[in-house]
Amino acid sequence: MTSLWRLGSVPYLNAKPLLWGLDRDPAFRLTLRPPAALVPLMEKGRFDAALIPSIETLRLGLAYVPDIGIASGGRTDSVLLHLKTPLKRVRTVALDRNSRTTNTLARILLERRYGLRPRYLAHDPGGPDFRKNRRIDAAVTIGDASFKDWGLPSIDLGASWHDFTGGPFVFAVWAMRGRDAALERRLRAAANEGLKRLDEIAKAEHARVDLTPAECRIYLSERISYKLGPAERAGLLLFERHARDLGLLDSPKRRR
Repeated sequence: MTSLWRLGSVPYLNAKPLLWGLDRDPAFRLTLRPPAALVPLMEKGRFDAALIPSIETLRLGLAYVPDIGIASGGRTDSVLLHLKTPLKRVRTVALDRNSRTTNTLARILLERRYGLRPRYLAHDPGGPDFRKNRRIDAAVTIGDASFKDWGLPSIDLGASWHDFTGGPFVFAVWAMRGRDAALERRLRAAANEGLKRLDEIAKAEHARVDLTPAECRIYLSERISYKLGPAERAGLLLFERHARDLGLLDSPKRRR
């Protein structure tokens, strides 16, 4: 058994229940980074496991812990497409450079559900305000940035996916280069404990994301789900199929 496991994770509120106690456990070294910075480190072998966007797990052909992750059965409140113009008039969409999963989800919905063919740009929610850019008709935000009041109508992409497919969406999984039963048990144990501590997490995190403790608790318990069952795994396969059909995932299919 590995004496020190190297873990990477996104730093967002929705990951906190899966990370419970790992930063205080001497068996782990935990690194928090946005997805765009986290994934290259996983590719370079810097982590034994990383909580990364599902599209990256598919692209890299990685194994993943099959029964825990970050998913949603519908409305998320944190995966949004903000509209500066009515949807049917959208011609340019700014994708969040931090997450290829949400960007791919947005493209699938825009092109497959809504029948649009916009031009795509990249933006950083922490950078120049996309609302002031006349070239941008709509913009994607993910994670904690979505809790900001952008003052625009928006489409919740998790709810839109559910309306489109009838099923849940998987945003992130614990990806691994090889199966490690001991590590998987520890990650499940952390998740099980974290899900018992949602009130504590909400009280500790609410001010950072500018939510009330009650709003934070609702988000963690009703908007996000952490168990990956048959419906979630089927949703992940459907997402992979749409992504491949649109040419957004050109790596070989992962061996199952």
